[in-house]
Amino acid sequence: MPLSAAPELCSIRIESLPTQRTLRNRLMAMGIRPGAEVQVLRRGRPGGVMHVACGILEFMIRHEHAAEMEVSF
Repeated sequence: MPLSAAPELCSIRIESLPTQRTLRNRLMAMGIRPGAEVQVLRRGRPGGVMHVACGILEFMIRHEHAAEMEVSF
């Protein structure tokens, strides 16, 4: 399922990153890689940004970018 569809406060595993090279590189530099465990903390308005945590790192990601990332439970 895409990260954009993941429920709040559930631990999920990243399966794939976005295809956009600069975004993929930025996420990897922060330690967000396939296999990483993340949690959606909250969502903005529909189609807005998502607040996501990976360990002690918290970041925001746009809905359209989150839709390109596959995750699993």
